[in-house]
Amino acid sequence: MKFNLIILIIYISLSSCRHEESNDTVTFIDNKTLHTIKVLEYSNGLLLKEIFNNRMDKKIVLNSNTRGKGGGYSYASYLSFNDSTLVVYDDSIQIVHYSYKESKNQLSGILYDSSRSLYNRNNYIRKINQEEKHYISNEYTFNFTEQDYLDAKK
Repeated sequence: MKFNLIILIIYISLSSCRHEESNDTVTFIDNKTLHTIKVLEYSNGLLLKEIFNNRMDKKIVLNSNTRGKGGGYSYASYLSFNDSTLVVYDDSIQIVHYSYKESKNQLSGILYDSSRSLYNRNNYIRKINQEEKHYISNEYTFNFTEQDYLDAKK
């Protein structure tokens, strides 16, 4: 009788366990240019983080694990807490990426809805590395091209 009660308790405990869904997400910046790139993240005029990327180099800029099975938390999502990001080529040519869609002051730079904005999640190439019932592994990549350098140079 005692043995049956223990088996019943174990069975109820194990059958009520639920698997929590999760995801791992890695975001890369791939510098496909012949120039060095610095990405400087700003919020309210304060420099928060600096990322340096050599010529023709691919670098991890964010690695996160979150609850829920889905697209994950990419670098574009992380940047949304900042107001602007300065991209500097070869320590001399620079362009600002802004976190908002419209510029009331006609600022020069790249706005959120641009096809080259670091802030716009649609500009990242998503790759699913692994997918299981309760888990997914995502990879996002933003590619800097020689055209980005030429646009900043204008």
